[in-house]
Amino acid sequence: MSADKSHQMVIREAIRKIALGRSMERVNMAPGGMSGVGTARMIHGYVAKVHDDPADSEFKEYGGTVDVGEYPDETASTEPIIHKGVLLSAATNNEGGFLIVPTLFSDVTIFMDAATKYAYIVNFSHVNIINLTAHTETTIGVTETEELDPDSDSTPDYDELEPTGNETSTKYTATTVTTSVKNDKDKEATVVMDAETITQTVDKSEVKQTADKVVQKVNSTTIVLADNKVTLGDENATEPLVLGNELAQLMLDFMTECSKIMTPTLMGTMTPVNFPNFISLSSKIQKFLSKTSFTK
Repeated sequence: MSADKSHQMVIREAIRKIALGRSMERVNMAPGGMSGVGTARMIHGYVAKVHDDPADSEFKEYGGTVDVGEYPDETASTEPIIHKGVLLSAATNNEGGFLIVPTLFSDVTIFMDAATKYAYIVNFSHVNIINLTAHTETTIGVTETEELDPDSDSTPDYDELEPTGNETSTKYTATTVTTSVKNDKDKEATVVMDAETITQTVDKSEVKQTADKVVQKVNSTTIVLADNKVTLGDENATEPLVLGNELAQLMLDFMTECSKIMTPTLMGTMTPVNFPNFISLSSKIQKFLSKTSFTK
């Protein structure tokens, strides 16, 4: 080999090392056919097995992972290639964080690092479980914005588009869950829940539930449901409701007794002149009883 040729190879290798940096170590660690920057390989396949059964003999080694089989067009091998113990996230275990468990035989895409032998799923066609666990706060929401005009050179970028006012969000903390829905008419509905209280608010209407009572308000009108007690109109109301059937029977008895009144006259004792009215009123008593609302 000439000196010039040798110098060119040295210079080329030096440039390669500078370009790849620490990736050189991973390239050198990779087996034949797997080399490349970062030694990553993308594989399209299917979920051949989900290791979620503690009674299975492989669970001790592979629990919390899946096996992925390569599609025939992804490899020239005549035998099906199964990648064992593929992780469900880009971590070395599946504890906490963001976890998606795919369904059996669903399509998946996995990344495999030949140097570390770690493989993890990056795309799913169907899933059984989605789990998102955070230490402090998780927020999920949608904020609608004006449409992007792809034909205009002056259209704002996506992050600069004006919001329309329609938005939804649910915020989770360790102690509360807050759900909010707003529209472009400045209306808002919220639900706030903690371990002891659930409060739903829509404009001037509110429903608050605790362990011992439920309070519903519309402006200043209140209905309270508690153990062995219901109050209408105001939470501190003290006037008792009447029992409809009892009142109807009392009025019927009263009308009956009134109809028996005898009045002394020159012609002897006689029934009141308005006696027929008592009979008429008695027939109307049942009409004031509600057919839809009841009390005890």
